[in-house]
Amino acid sequence: MSILLRSLSLLVGITLAVPAFSNCLTANETKQGVLLTREAPFYSVFYKPDGPGLTEQRLMERDGSLQPVSAVYLHPLLVEKRVSASGTHELKYANAIALDDLPQKKNWQSDTTLFINGKKSVSGTTFIRFDGLGEETIGSCSYKVWAINSRLKLTELPPIIFEQYYSPELHLVLRSVRLNPSNQPLSEVRFDRFQIGWGN
Repeated sequence: MSILLRSLSLLVGITLAVPAFSNCLTANETKQGVLLTREAPFYSVFYKPDGPGLTEQRLMERDGSLQPVSAVYLHPLLVEKRVSASGTHELKYANAIALDDLPQKKNWQSDTTLFINGKKSVSGTTFIRFDGLGEETIGSCSYKVWAINSRLKLTELPPIIFEQYYSPELHLVLRSVRLNPSNQPLSEVRFDRFQIGWGN
């Protein structure tokens, strides 16, 4: 189950950030796609808007080698599919994806089913909770964000919990913190720099 949990953590963890550059990222620029890079351990990801969601192409260092991963998000706060060397993991949600009005609704949840390589694995529930408004400052850039608690609980598996800081203007999560079942931080992901578009 540890391999499954690690895969699910990557599937659910949305780890976007804006680097400390003098020119701050704008909403128009994110529409072209954004390449985000963390230097150590190396982690580079290209996010491209796709309707209400995003597509992702990721290159990350694991066990001394670089591993490619791709993913599709129904919304920047909600992943649908992840493809890596270990196979394809898909999460199917029973409820309509309605997350843009979380500050008003406060909560969203849905019955959720995990499919591995096209075969049904386990089922459970996804919970997404709005915890308040704030600002995320990276370098000289400051953005208004929603503080979001995201929890995936699948049968017989420990919950996968993230605290996310989402910019509705940029349509990106600017910081992501992995929590344990007691809501204590386990890890945090921020990026060092960005490029607009691919290979600019």
